[in-house]
Amino acid sequence: MEATTENVTEEDLAAINRYTRRALTAENVYTVNVVLCANEIDRDLERFDSAALPILAEMFVGKTGIFDHCPSAENQHARIFAAECVTDPLRKTQAGEEYRCVKAKAYIPRTEANAALIEEIESGIKKEVSVGCAMGKALCSVCGEELRSGTCVHKRGREYNGKLCHTVLREPTDAYEWSFVAVPAQLAAGVSKSVHSEKTVRSIEENYTASGGTITPASGTELEEAEQIRTAMREETLRLALAALPAIGEETAQAICARLSFKQCRDFSDALREKQTLARPRTPQLSVNRAELHELNTEFCI
Repeated sequence: MEATTENVTEEDLAAINRYTRRALTAENVYTVNVVLCANEIDRDLERFDSAALPILAEMFVGKTGIFDHCPSAENQHARIFAAECVTDPLRKTQAGEEYRCVKAKAYIPRTEANAALIEEIESGIKKEVSVGCAMGKALCSVCGEELRSGTCVHKRGREYNGKLCHTVLREPTDAYEWSFVAVPAQLAAGVSKSVHSEKTVRSIEENYTASGGTITPASGTELEEAEQIRTAMREETLRLALAALPAIGEETAQAICARLSFKQCRDFSDALREKQTLARPRTPQLSVNRAELHELNTEFCI
């Protein structure tokens, strides 16, 4: 996903100033949208339960942004001032659910010390993020057994009845921090242009007719919104196509994706994600030292 600044509204400033000792103005702060976590299976073969995400959204409000999960005061550079759980009904997860994620808004003071960080965000260098949180349950996706009990016999990464075995994280108990990292466990976690709400996407599906690559809107504003969402969907589909089908080449993939309607983007993306799932290694790509995380008072860094 790409980085951008957000226009700082009066509502944003009111929320930001709950955490400051002096009232900041729009000129004093830099704000970004951040996708923190989702219900998609990640590199560590874990996913958040959909019901856990609204709870996490509330927990992450006010939490600090650091680097590489290093919990030191000198490492603090940002803070979340608003968060919500967003559903995208046009996108399905590997587990077959509607895609849901925690979308947050964070602020960074515009200071000389933060100038380099802001520039790295603007240029797309600092983009990926990871969260540190504690979860009450970590269940096997196959049998539902609590994995920390040691009774489950299923192996993460193997398929059972055509379903990839993974860990389902439920009942969050705390959210510690969020970090800029080089390689996040969750592929979509990071600074983003925008995440459209379920209401917006459903409205476009219901009120627009996609025909021959054109959308018939009810107004100019709705046309702009629809085009933004369709562009984002096509960019995501192109990324998936290049990753899953590298032999077709970028030019051919771009030509295909440029003609896709809303529904075609969704169907093609779902097929590409399934292909990637079947081709992925059956062991986690990133090794997580659970003992070390426990010592840091964070059971999950995702």
